[in-house]
Amino acid sequence: MSNQYAFDFLRSEHTLEGDDTPKPPSSTPLYQETSIVTVSAESVAHKPPLEKQADILRFLKAHRSAGYLPPSIIYRGTGIDLDEVDEVVAVILEKNPKISVEQVPDPENPQIMLSTYAYQSKFNHVRDRATLLAQINRSKYGVDQKDLNDCYDGVEEHIRDLVTAGDIIAVNNSEDKTTVVFPRGETFLTELDGIVNIGENCSNGEMPLEDSTPPLAEAATNQNDEQNKKRNVVCIETDIDPTNQIRRGEAVSIGGEWFRVSSMVRAGVSLEEQPARAQAPLTVTSLTDLSKRNLVDGYHRPFNENTLPLDRRLSEEGANNLEKAKKARKLLHKLVGGRGHSIGAASQLLSNVAHASNPTNLAASLSSTGQGHAKRPTARNKGTGHNTSVDQARKDAKAAQEAASDPSIPLYTHPRRHGCTKGVREMYLKTRSLIPTDEKELYKMLVENKLLEDGEAWRRAKLVKKADVDNDGKKKKRRYYERKNQRMTNTHLVGTAVGALLADAAEKQKQGRSVGDGGM
Repeated sequence: MSNQYAFDFLRSEHTLEGDDTPKPPSSTPLYQETSIVTVSAESVAHKPPLEKQADILRFLKAHRSAGYLPPSIIYRGTGIDLDEVDEVVAVILEKNPKISVEQVPDPENPQIMLSTYAYQSKFNHVRDRATLLAQINRSKYGVDQKDLNDCYDGVEEHIRDLVTAGDIIAVNNSEDKTTVVFPRGETFLTELDGIVNIGENCSNGEMPLEDSTPPLAEAATNQNDEQNKKRNVVCIETDIDPTNQIRRGEAVSIGGEWFRVSSMVRAGVSLEEQPARAQAPLTVTSLTDLSKRNLVDGYHRPFNENTLPLDRRLSEEGANNLEKAKKARKLLHKLVGGRGHSIGAASQLLSNVAHASNPTNLAASLSSTGQGHAKRPTARNKGTGHNTSVDQARKDAKAAQEAASDPSIPLYTHPRRHGCTKGVREMYLKTRSLIPTDEKELYKMLVENKLLEDGEAWRRAKLVKKADVDNDGKKKKRRYYERKNQRMTNTHLVGTAVGALLADAAEKQKQGRSVGDGGM
């Protein structure tokens, strides 16, 4: 793939395919005409230079992903000729901090340098999700979201995804009605009870927003039906009631992706375009439910004891992750002899109740607990010189350990959320007023509930660091040092008894010996 014009702003459709051998120039324009609405020069001739500068600024911002644009493209999209008619505007653009100007060789005459223009945001180095997150993490006191919205195309969606995933914190500034984003730091995630799967009513009867075609015909193959089902998942099936663990609008992780529990009341409209009372909060968790008026209007997607609705469609990758976890659980279930007979590590991995155990340790424990079942000796293997049942048990244990080591089981079996569950949070809020603030009363309550023994110290005494002891517990040595080029100032005492004592003390100080405190 070679680039005939050597312009950084050229996209893939403007490059020549094949080897690097130069080819004759074609009549294909440098920039696709279909992406620009042509503006005539007569329609902007009456505008003053500053207004023309604003038009160019808006045009470059709308096409910032194209990089540096030559004056010919700017003329086609704005009607402003920076080469001849509007040279004053070109001078103004060079002084505008929002505009970056770069000199490149003219493709028609490489000996002539051509000025190209590009929109320059406040954070010009932010070009994708990774650099966006890095910039926010560097901003200890937060970044105004409006300073990030013009960095690149799709940055607003990335900010929304980072907030939902808990990577950053978004706070509304009530004074100037803006949103400020802050770095979050470490996250605290909790697994929810219940194993998630793609159920039969996963689409909730909805068609994809971008797909206006009718449903597949009855003659479609089963494979196409399965693929269409994966592309249209908006509701997840779970075997334990999620309504006691999470609220509508809170963030939830399904299949390795982060979503909001759907709170939409209007069909065919994204969550951001819903009424304010039905929009998800900026935080990933909430202390109260959304407005009761939403119940009167009725939520569009069901949220009940076996259905968890999502605010957007599950990607095909997320659906495949759920399928991988389902197959891995079936294999492990088969190797350990069924959930009813599985014990220990396997029962935790296969349980629909969330656990905090380390999956790696659980998988390793399968080999030591003998999860594989040994067969009874029969006449066929009796007296063969080796214990076939023991060998088979070892093979079964190894196979079970490999199946339990599948990362899809701990990652995609249970949904996850930020912070503690709804039930634990509500229990804390209801009972925190019962906890005394006085230390003596709190100690008495701990003893009454057998959390402490009577007379037991409920906390260690605070360690007091001694001033004359170093970090290793050794007694500090007092040193006396003489400053460089130090000389005796009490020259009138030279030759007297006092002067002799001072000279003797100075000599002892040089040797590091103690000379006392002078009677102080």
